[in-house]
Amino acid sequence: MKKIITYFDPNVKRIFVEKVLDNGEKKMVLSSQYNFAYTSEIVARVIDIENADEIPSKIDQGYEYYNVLDYRPIKADSGIYYDETINAYKAADFGFIVLEGDRLRWLSPLSATRDKFKAYYTIHPTKSGRLPSYGDIQEAMHEFKILSGLGQAKIEEQLVKYSQEKPGVARILVAQGREPVNGHEEYFLPLLDITKKAGEILSDGSIDFKETGSIIQVIKNQEILEKVTEVKLVDGYDIYGNKMPAQLVEHDGFRLGQNIVQSGHNPSIYISAIDGCLSIEKRIVSVLPVVVINGDVNYDTGNIDFNGSVQINGSVLPGFSVRAKGAIIIEKNVDDSYIHADGDVTVKMGIAGKGSSKVISGGRVTARYLLNANVEANDEITIEDSIINSNVFSNNKITVVAKHGKIIGGKATALYEIIVNVSGAINETETSLNVGRNLFIEKELEILQKDISNWRAVIAEIMRKLKVNFGEAVFENPKEYISRLPSMKKKSCLLLLKELSNSNKELKQLVENSKEVQNKLRLEREPVIIIKNKAYPGTLINIKKSIKKIDSVIDNVKYYEDSNEKIIRFTPAV
Repeated sequence: MKKIITYFDPNVKRIFVEKVLDNGEKKMVLSSQYNFAYTSEIVARVIDIENADEIPSKIDQGYEYYNVLDYRPIKADSGIYYDETINAYKAADFGFIVLEGDRLRWLSPLSATRDKFKAYYTIHPTKSGRLPSYGDIQEAMHEFKILSGLGQAKIEEQLVKYSQEKPGVARILVAQGREPVNGHEEYFLPLLDITKKAGEILSDGSIDFKETGSIIQVIKNQEILEKVTEVKLVDGYDIYGNKMPAQLVEHDGFRLGQNIVQSGHNPSIYISAIDGCLSIEKRIVSVLPVVVINGDVNYDTGNIDFNGSVQINGSVLPGFSVRAKGAIIIEKNVDDSYIHADGDVTVKMGIAGKGSSKVISGGRVTARYLLNANVEANDEITIEDSIINSNVFSNNKITVVAKHGKIIGGKATALYEIIVNVSGAINETETSLNVGRNLFIEKELEILQKDISNWRAVIAEIMRKLKVNFGEAVFENPKEYISRLPSMKKKSCLLLLKELSNSNKELKQLVENSKEVQNKLRLEREPVIIIKNKAYPGTLINIKKSIKKIDSVIDNVKYYEDSNEKIIRFTPAV
């Protein structure tokens, strides 16, 4: 009868396996010390015997560890060959031998890291005590097309150290690429405190709007910025010689804006060229003159449109407007007037009126209360006391901070969060709270959809004219059809076809723009509505496209949308 003798553990399938230690820690360990083989070493043999007692006599000299398997045809993989002269399987190179089904496999001891930046070679003495040489390692790297070897001296140094220390199994570094040197553009760091705050939150939860810090006054020749010089990109390469591109690193620094110049004493220090106000728009730092209105915005001042920041030490009276490229601070009220700032809007009292008050901010909006107001902010909206019968949108979050702060009536919409103590009222005033919507993008998308519909109507009309005047045949083979037309009809047909082509291009561009805008609707985090005290019946909760109407009073609740079932659920707020 035939048997197969293996001089390795046939149950092992990989070089390293995961082991759970007594303390619960997971560690990768060598699966078997018997499965390493050197070039021309016998790894398995086919024997023909009468009975099992003959097996020991068939073991090759010098081999103490072995396993006996019933005979079956076994196919040798690459790295292993069958020597017919002695009916034995031998290793073609140093490696790790495993048996997978009826396939005898040779596993290379050479492995590359996931980032392809380093390669390691696993070494362990074979059963005959043999270890790989530098030549074996070099040949393996050649087969794997690894170009960035460490060099003979460094590899042999590791092999000598292994031979001296005999640590058992080891992985030595044999190849390493060159790391890229990431760079950055020139940027600037502030030399003064540029932190802006809506106000100081007191122990009772109210906001002291006198401590805003929104306007940063600077004087001529005051040091403003320190320059950080540019670092050039230097590409690296991996062990295979592939380029590893250097990255342009994003930073939190600033760029140089208006009225800031290099100082005479230090080329890295930049100073203000004028007396004015510090302005930061899209990471660009400028010094702009400050406009201060010492009183109300009224007929004495007229409407204000200023390319900087504006401070009003009174109120904005009905019918007037204030526009600013920077921040707007109003010490008293906004009363049925129009406010538009690219930066923050801070109103120390309230924004109120009969419904015609409108505030648009490219940053934050803070106020004591909102009444019959329309407010839009690209960042947070923070209200101290209440929002009543107002239409409010934040492209970030809406917070009513007072202990009894409330939202009653109207519609409040935020991209990510609405935080309030009370929503609605005992008389079940309809109050709509919405999160997970970006009204700015939705408006942009709505305009695009209208344009798309209009262009489709234009294309349909052109198609109708072509069919009425020239029939369906014009679409089958336009070139041939036009060639048979009289000159006058040919000109008319060509004009319509050109108009159709241009219209289709316009439509295609609009559709592509619409897809890009839709991508902007993706949220960075899940939106929530938090009502810390009471939510009264009449409150309508909208999260993304899910809707829930509150039918009974509920306390201390946080609403969110279940991402799997697409329904609104709630948990305690605190």
